[in-house]
Amino acid sequence: MSEVLPTSAGLVCRHLDLSTGHLPVAERDACELYLSSGGTAGRSCLGGPYGWMIYVPTEAEDVPQDVSPELAALMVQARKQDCHYIHFDRDGSIDETLPFYD
Repeated sequence: MSEVLPTSAGLVCRHLDLSTGHLPVAERDACELYLSSGGTAGRSCLGGPYGWMIYVPTEAEDVPQDVSPELAALMVQARKQDCHYIHFDRDGSIDETLPFYD
């Protein structure tokens, strides 16, 4: 992954923009659990009314053990594109080469 360089405004990171339909339903539920529990359970993410942003570890071995194989594969795709996050948005891009669950 490319080096993230500090700027006077902070760090600049890339993200992969995808439709929420590319995130398996169980992972969506885990994101909602994380948000509703105040961060004590579920999938670590940032969230809003239209989707979630999930951090992509720079090394595959740093991916949490409870990540689904489907989300792990999306993280591999994001790393290949030098992305630090995946942004799942209800109006996000649909990639015909990736599984769609919605």
